[in-house]
Amino acid sequence: MLSAARLLLLPALAGLLLAAAPGDGLRLEPLREAIISDARAANPAGMAFERSTTAVRRGPGINEKTVTVERWDGQRWTLQSVNGKPPGASDFKTFRKATAANPVPGYHRLAALLAAASDISIDSDGRQVLKIPVLPAGSVRTDTADISSHLSGEAVITITDGKPWVARLKVRARENFKLNLLIKVTNFEQTYEYRLGPDGKPRLASQSALSKGNLMGIGGGQTDEVVYAYR
Repeated sequence: MLSAARLLLLPALAGLLLAAAPGDGLRLEPLREAIISDARAANPAGMAFERSTTAVRRGPGINEKTVTVERWDGQRWTLQSVNGKPPGASDFKTFRKATAANPVPGYHRLAALLAAASDISIDSDGRQVLKIPVLPAGSVRTDTADISSHLSGEAVITITDGKPWVARLKVRARENFKLNLLIKVTNFEQTYEYRLGPDGKPRLASQSALSKGNLMGIGGGQTDEVVYAYR
């Protein structure tokens, strides 16, 4: 049974969502701001999780699969294992470099991303989609570069008990781009899936990534599948 407070809240949220209908650029703002407010409240210091990443690299003479398990305890990262074994010195070096270059993942990161959303549409399933023409600086980094300016994004919105939240974020390359002087990226996609936790708040459940390119004319690519388990 809904509480009196919830009953009072539903009409206001319904009006917010109607105001976010496509057709007028200003109407996306109430929906966008409601989601940004919730994302800002999702502090990564208040959660703990394990991140399991399966990375597959392919290219001429290359077919490598690496499974890495890391843990975030609300304050710091710990490298748990690599391919089911205790990490070695080179594993720790790669781990430290990657975690230093990238912020802690989670629903909270949508606050900065959706601040750049400038359009809204309805997809084939009738869901609202917020569109980000260019990702803000710092949104997506490699170990050596910030590639955000080459990417765009779309956030698919779900409504639960009258409350909007992002169920999926899809990021794509807007163009082919150079990662450095030698590597040209010809395809780049990332998909983030969010689910409601036991407390009813959305959190990052999984993500996948696909990148393809060539190094001095030799093609190759990598896929990544990441699963989050909360404790």
